[in-house]
Amino acid sequence: MVSKDIGMLIGAVATAGVDAGLEGYANINPAVKGQIPYTVIHPAIPPLNCWLADAGVPLALYAIGKVTKKSFFVDVAKGGAIYGFSELVGQTLYRVALVAQGMTPVSYTIRR
Repeated sequence: MVSKDIGMLIGAVATAGVDAGLEGYANINPAVKGQIPYTVIHPAIPPLNCWLADAGVPLALYAIGKVTKKSFFVDVAKGGAIYGFSELVGQTLYRVALVAQGMTPVSYTIRR
C-alpha cells in the first residue's frame, strides 16, 4: 500500500512530465506551432497543450479513480491538480503581465 503523500508526489511528477513532454516536442518540432494542441486562443491565456497537460491529466486520473473506486488514483490526481493549477496560474499571470506591457508571450525555447 502506497501512502497518500507518495501518491500525490507521483501525480505531480506525472503531470509535470506530460507538460514537459508536450513543451519539448514543440521545441524539437517547430512545425507544430499553431497546430492543435499548440494553438493559442488569446495571448494572455496559456495554449491548449498547457491546459491538456495541467488540467486534463489530473482530471483523467480522478475519473479513473472514481470509476475503479481506487483511492490511489484519486490521490495521484490531487497531486497532479496541485501542480497543474499552480502552473496554469503562473503561466496566466506571466502572459497577462506581458500583454499589459504590449509584449507578446513566447513559448519556452531551447538555445543551442
